[in-house]
Amino acid sequence: MKIFSSERRIEVLDALLQQETKDTIKQHIPSSTYAFTVNYLKKAGFVREVDGEVSLTDRGHASLIIFQRFKESIETLRMLYEAFPDHVIAFPDEFALRLCEIRDAQVITSEPFDILKPHRVFTDYLKNTREIYGVSPLLFPDYPEFFKGLAESGDPISLVVTQEVYDLISAYPLENYGNLEVYLTLETPRIAATVTDTFLSIGFFYKSGSYDFTRDLIATSPEAINFGMDLIRHYRTRSRRIV
Repeated sequence: MKIFSSERRIEVLDALLQQETKDTIKQHIPSSTYAFTVNYLKKAGFVREVDGEVSLTDRGHASLIIFQRFKESIETLRMLYEAFPDHVIAFPDEFALRLCEIRDAQVITSEPFDILKPHRVFTDYLKNTREIYGVSPLLFPDYPEFFKGLAESGDPISLVVTQEVYDLISAYPLENYGNLEVYLTLETPRIAATVTDTFLSIGFFYKSGSYDFTRDLIATSPEAINFGMDLIRHYRTRSRRIV
């Protein structure tokens, strides 16, 4: 971490990761500073010099990748706390250093003239999907009918729900749909997440315990979708399939 405490050292390491030559790096870093920085990094085992050119060692490359994920995850966490200032931002521990995978997410917020915007955007995205996976400790009033329509289309649906949510949806003939999986979790997830083949949606709870219906996090990158799939699997492996 001491190595990454210097922005100049990070700048040189980033340039080497991009395979910039010594002459190219010196165009934006003074020669004396470059020489001092490279010497420091060589002693630390992060870079090597061969035939006058400097490159990352395996140790330097791996350390830089880890640091970048750490930095991007911290920046993503800061974005989440700024967008959801009065909320519980709680992910399973193993996802802490993977928050960088949702760094490009957008926050959809209710507006005075469109208070249902987050819900509308979410359902609009759902209409263009072929598979749905989710974990939810709550239920929108129109979700049972909405998901019933999706189930009848034949697309695979897999949901992790709490006992309270299952009690609400069990009034529907769930066993009639071979493409529907329902898992019961004994814990109470502190997020509501839905991931499909096209997007990831995450909602958070206020610190008071109520769910925030006015804001939703939406991401569409393949990296974010993979993050979401693994997040659902995390809860699913800790749950019991009942349908």
